[in-house]
Amino acid sequence: MSGIGGIINSNTAGQLSENMYEALKARGADTYGTYMSKEMCLIHTGYKQSIGDKQPTRAVFGQKACVAVLDGELYNSKELQDELAKLGHKLLDTTDAAVVAHSYMAWGKSCPERMNGNFAFAVWDGEGVFFARDHLGVCPLFYSVGSYGLVFASSIKGILAHPQIEPIIGEEGILEILMLGPGRSPTSAIFKNIKELAPGECAYYKDELEKTTYWRLKAKPHLDNHAQTVETVRYLLTDAVKRQATKSGRVSNLFLGGPGCIALASIAKVNSYSINFVGSPQSNDNEDAKRIILGSDELADALVGAIEARGLPGMADIDAALLIFLQKISENAVLVSTGADEIFGNHSWYQDEELPDTFPWAQNVEYRASFINKDICQASPQEYVRHRYERAIQAASTLYDDDKNETRVRQLFNLNLGWFLQTQLSTNDSMSAKVRIRTPFLDHRLIEYMYNVPLEMKTSLLHDAFQLEKTPAREKNPLAKAQNPGYTRRVQDMLKDILHTNAPIFELVSKKALSDLLETQTINWYGQLMAYPQTIAYFLQLNAWMENYKIKLG
Repeated sequence: MSGIGGIINSNTAGQLSENMYEALKARGADTYGTYMSKEMCLIHTGYKQSIGDKQPTRAVFGQKACVAVLDGELYNSKELQDELAKLGHKLLDTTDAAVVAHSYMAWGKSCPERMNGNFAFAVWDGEGVFFARDHLGVCPLFYSVGSYGLVFASSIKGILAHPQIEPIIGEEGILEILMLGPGRSPTSAIFKNIKELAPGECAYYKDELEKTTYWRLKAKPHLDNHAQTVETVRYLLTDAVKRQATKSGRVSNLFLGGPGCIALASIAKVNSYSINFVGSPQSNDNEDAKRIILGSDELADALVGAIEARGLPGMADIDAALLIFLQKISENAVLVSTGADEIFGNHSWYQDEELPDTFPWAQNVEYRASFINKDICQASPQEYVRHRYERAIQAASTLYDDDKNETRVRQLFNLNLGWFLQTQLSTNDSMSAKVRIRTPFLDHRLIEYMYNVPLEMKTSLLHDAFQLEKTPAREKNPLAKAQNPGYTRRVQDMLKDILHTNAPIFELVSKKALSDLLETQTINWYGQLMAYPQTIAYFLQLNAWMENYKIKLG
């Protein structure tokens, strides 16, 4: 990954650029570039192997000129260059950032629609700034608009580097953290006055912000038979893997078990790794995978480093495990199967006959609400969750000809991509600046196709397309979740230590509820990804985040 940022319409933009660089260099500190003009600046940080590491990139075409910064990668760069050449663009610089700049000059605000990739970028055209995020939201992009103009950055910390933007969370932020966390509502960045650009969204800022959704899932009749569907899935996934595996650098594969990982390994002939834990009840590596073994203390000690990387409380030891893993490998890109379960219907909630009453991965609404310090939150937590869930369900594109089950499956598909998947993508993006995580299952062409495939076809497609065994020999361990009793004891002890202090977490969370948590081991916090030890670790991360970011309530 790399870091991008900018300050627009501010007479202190140049002075503040150094502050933003310091905040962004965790996303890459080998290269640093700025572009400054009257009352604006663009910033890019990265590592030497980052694509387009001579940014910001200036491009000229006829009377037009612009400057671009890019975090991420384009996987159809060559096709875009060919289209641009037909329009008369001569690209002496063929980096992805240059392609972005010329694409904006050629197609304007519709340019993201033509791109295939994981990206967040900004383009200054001399009057205003255009910025966009990829279709699925693989790369983050945060922003804030106020009397100080526009501030945008790849990380929340980059936004908070501006002295007029304080680390304040209000009632909504509290409810996001405790009722939805580690997930977030689309566009929510927890902090007051900070938002995240949504997946498939772009914006233009001159004197005010104008946002546009350039991509969303659309319901269509699925007319292909099973054999045709298998062939299409085989082509789309194979093409996505090849584009991403051959993009640049030394690439490996993270093998966590399950049909998605097995299909990925069968396409990409690269080195494989697996993550395992001392004392784990199961192993999910294949015979060729190099095993990375993590211990309980190593994992617990990395919890704070994980929130520093993510910028928010996250998926606890899942984040920590990925952070450590990426520090241990020598490759600079890793293929992962993120999204496979969501798009091929492998989550258990797809099989239920009725739509759940709330987010299926966080159904214990009353349990979550019991942790909130009632003195600082007057709104109804239950109503907050209900409102968010109903809006999310209603946002799904459906057909009038869909029966009840088809509508339910589309709603769950859309819910998974817009909410559940985003939590995993935040982990993937933030845990290493030197290793780029690539997600071939999230090629938007495959997503668009699979949205309309009936559920009865979905679940067998990977097996049929890649001749996989119907029952994989090794059970999937989702995102390498710790299951060692030693880890549970360690995080329990860490929580006990906090209970004897005036830790900042007690501004938000009931001390009694946290004390009771030590005795209650039956309720999951975030589906199968966050069971009892991960719940404790989440609160440990919340406390460290409040302390390190000097969080204010207001």
